[in-house]
Amino acid sequence: MTDIMRNYLTQALTFDRRQPPNWRRALRASIAVGLPLAVALVRGEFMPAVYGGVAGFYTMFVDNGGPTSERMTAMVYMTVGMLLCGIAGFVGRWVPGAPLAFLLAFSLLAGWLQGTGNAVELMSKYWLIAFLFGNSDPTLSPLAGTYLLAGGLAGIFSVLVDLWLFARPEPQFGPMLFEAMSRLLRRRNNNAHFTIYFASKILAGYVIAYGLGLERAYWVPLTIAIVTAYDPQLSIYKMVQRLAGSLFGALLGWAVLTWCHNDILLALIITGFSASTALLLNRSYWMAVVPITALVMVLLDFGGPQASTSLAIARMENTVLGCAIAGIGALIYIRTRATLPPSARHHRLPH
Repeated sequence: MTDIMRNYLTQALTFDRRQPPNWRRALRASIAVGLPLAVALVRGEFMPAVYGGVAGFYTMFVDNGGPTSERMTAMVYMTVGMLLCGIAGFVGRWVPGAPLAFLLAFSLLAGWLQGTGNAVELMSKYWLIAFLFGNSDPTLSPLAGTYLLAGGLAGIFSVLVDLWLFARPEPQFGPMLFEAMSRLLRRRNNNAHFTIYFASKILAGYVIAYGLGLERAYWVPLTIAIVTAYDPQLSIYKMVQRLAGSLFGALLGWAVLTWCHNDILLALIITGFSASTALLLNRSYWMAVVPITALVMVLLDFGGPQASTSLAIARMENTVLGCAIAGIGALIYIRTRATLPPSARHHRLPH
């Protein structure tokens, strides 16, 4: 058993030296995140700028190269969807029962779209995350929506800059919109079992986190959404990787927030973290999670000074709880799926 666990952790926490660092992706990520923050520095609108930085950062994950029009379309869909979901989360706070109803709807949609390809899978998860962000802040400024759109536009601008510098589009390295549509049409089942499984875990995480009154409780369902993959075995790998990366990332974010209090330097550090994520993402997921976690923590501080120690502790405990719920759910799903008829079982689609 010890050898099995050691081999499992070794595979999950490996670093693939064969994969070259993607410098073009790092450049695009720096532009997409840096532009909204530069506007915020000029205008002094730091809290709404958090949403611009997040939206710009997420454009990196729905852009897998290939035809320029398809890449831009994916960014537009992601950005507009995030804006609408964020508004739903914010408005839903004032209607009894609306947050859970919206959360269920967005979770079911995201669950149904899993297995179509990582661009669309992540896009649907980011809509869900935007709802959680909007639902978490009763004092959200209307400028947050403006900055969110600015972040999406910055992602599109980064693609144009990339094309201008390199004179050709980056070769496609992952499924995009047309391939996702093809996979939806080729499905041999309606994905109902996975959709219910996915939504159930999100709802459980939301109810448990808010029921316990955790600081930044939305991080729990957010973590569950990110680590839950169409292949439940892959979910467990991602859970281990997310847990390791988040713990180290929380320490890194804590160090930055403790010793850095200059807005310009914080903006540069955030931009550097986004570039680091792009360079590490195809080589080691768990190591890429380190700058991702630190980036989000520093972004939150950029919008308003946070107590660095309590923020780091909240990040760690919420990540542990989210991964625990995701892992337990994955194990239950694996056992349940084994009892389904062969026609209802899911098979991992090639990526």
